[in-house]
Amino acid sequence: MINLIINEWQKVFSRKSNIIIMVFIVGIAALMSFMPLIFQNEQANETSTYSENWESDVSQEIDTLQEEAEELLNQDTELSFNESITVSNNQTEIARLGYHLEAGIEPPASNNFYSSLVSASSVNALTGIFVTIIASAMVSKEFSMGTIKLLLIRTQSRTKILTSKYITTVLLAFFYYGLLYLSTAIFALFTTDMNPTSEYVFMTMNGTYEHVQFLSYFAGLVASNLVYLVIIASLAFMLSTLTRNTSLSLGATLGAIFLGTGVTQYLASQTDLAKYLITANWSLENYLPGRMTYIEGVSLPFSAIVNVVYVGVFLGLSYYAFNKQDVL
Repeated sequence: MINLIINEWQKVFSRKSNIIIMVFIVGIAALMSFMPLIFQNEQANETSTYSENWESDVSQEIDTLQEEAEELLNQDTELSFNESITVSNNQTEIARLGYHLEAGIEPPASNNFYSSLVSASSVNALTGIFVTIIASAMVSKEFSMGTIKLLLIRTQSRTKILTSKYITTVLLAFFYYGLLYLSTAIFALFTTDMNPTSEYVFMTMNGTYEHVQFLSYFAGLVASNLVYLVIIASLAFMLSTLTRNTSLSLGATLGAIFLGTGVTQYLASQTDLAKYLITANWSLENYLPGRMTYIEGVSLPFSAIVNVVYVGVFLGLSYYAFNKQDVL
């Protein structure tokens, strides 16, 4: 089995498409790290310059922001677009700094290490697309190129061959995800400021602020994203095995990624059965602190069970079809 996995891994890394995907992931991480320094205002470049008496510094900063906002709001002329943005940003920053004062947590710099790592999860769907590209071709490409015959004449069973392909697909999904975060962390070390505490303050979906230990929050974020990638990989892998058509499996999986949320929300407004769809449960990020689900009747245990059942069905269909298919 190990030799089969190594063989599949080598085949994937010998493809130019895989090298392009890896370069693209590193490029996305670099872009996300440097964009705040290039396109945002000077606030993004500020470091955390609070003294030991940071509470006094933060209070003074809040007063300054309030004065600036009030001055703009009280002027006789109508606010310009830039002035409206300034007022909105000041009010948001006042609320954030006020929470830090209330909770007794020293605020980090605007462009900080924790936020950079959390922001990387916003491109997890893009990582899912890359995983889909590889998974959709994992089995179907063997049939289209005729190399499946070389695999089946070996002494290993079809079950072992398919298992090695699936394990390679999942490992590759983990590799892409790890590469994204490793690249983000390395770039962030040079483009962001380290947080002064282990607490992570964030805005909830309700517009209020909360705080948690960053490591526990980040661990939950990573785990939920990996579950999503495993589901996407399993779906594309099943379609690749059933249809033997890379384009069809790729298109169907990408359709689920891009249209799944919208279609699920619509169905949820029509029937309670929508909560049993895989697209209603594969994003476990909704159960992180400060997040919320958009479908009633779902919970973390419920979504976990639904996801396990769907992945089991995907794999069951894959093994059944692969073992029963004739190779001409």
